[in-house]
Amino acid sequence: MRRRVLLAATVLSALGVVSPALGGIAEIRDAHGRLVASAGAGQFASLNDSGWTLRIDSASRSTRGVSLRSVSLAGGAVYAERVFVPAHGLRGARIAGLTVNGHAVAARANTLVPLGPASYLVVLQEAVVPGEGSGVVGLRLVSGDSSLGLNPGTQLLVGLARAAEPPAHRQAHLSWLALGVAGHAPAAEDAVFPELVGLRSNGTTGQRAVAIAEQYLGIRYLWGGADPITGFDCSGLAMYVYAQLGIHLTHYTGAQWHQGARVPPSMLEPGDLVFFEPSFDGPQHEGIYIGGGQFIQAPHTGDVVKISSLTDGGYLFSYVGAVRPW
Repeated sequence: MRRRVLLAATVLSALGVVSPALGGIAEIRDAHGRLVASAGAGQFASLNDSGWTLRIDSASRSTRGVSLRSVSLAGGAVYAERVFVPAHGLRGARIAGLTVNGHAVAARANTLVPLGPASYLVVLQEAVVPGEGSGVVGLRLVSGDSSLGLNPGTQLLVGLARAAEPPAHRQAHLSWLALGVAGHAPAAEDAVFPELVGLRSNGTTGQRAVAIAEQYLGIRYLWGGADPITGFDCSGLAMYVYAQLGIHLTHYTGAQWHQGARVPPSMLEPGDLVFFEPSFDGPQHEGIYIGGGQFIQAPHTGDVVKISSLTDGGYLFSYVGAVRPW
């Protein structure tokens, strides 16, 4: 199985494979979050049994950001003519000529695109960490099954904003790690991940969000997690659920607090985001309201996605408010 993500030995020296210490422009990581290959400036090619895992015709970096041309992922299942990711934030980010399985896709920030039974692509995914700013990955492909010819749990990360940062200026805890690409547990090959479920065609947007969120009850908590393959944190769960409804939220609770209209307690509806734990940087925890005074949340390390009550003491006294993100 390990051969499915295997670098062709004959191209290692010629096609720009770099040490992780140099800050790769693109990376391949296994189900444990370990670095398999890292692409720097120039060309890059990585092969598996069924074709290209990742191929880049050219890549460069500057203090402005990272640029790539002719990027092919998972044997061409995903292709982009050009990718530019700024060194900081999403302003000026651009992906041109993006196609998924031969179909053109609009490259909007934090767009989630299904790729198979349990695999998906996130476009221009941004995470925010208090005190560190934002980290962006241009294209993030997560393989949750073997349909793409990759080992389950494999991640392809293309256009890493932090590659534009001089090593001496990088912070100890890089915000791109909040995208959930480190410390992954292996995904069992026979596991059935309730991912990208068939969406309800009836009901409000909020009711549809609740129906999706309920599919992930029991998925483990993972700080920085934003998918059911590796796990969720509280803002990652909301981001992932609403991405399937075409609503693109930032992966940070303090930011999501400002990504919708405020809702008073008497007017709460299913799908509203409820926030807790006030701080100078905004609320530090959240959940998805499901009705009847209950909400779905990813609580903390060692726990799983579950249903809790707003009347529980810890939530009753730390409640901040609610936002309707649609």
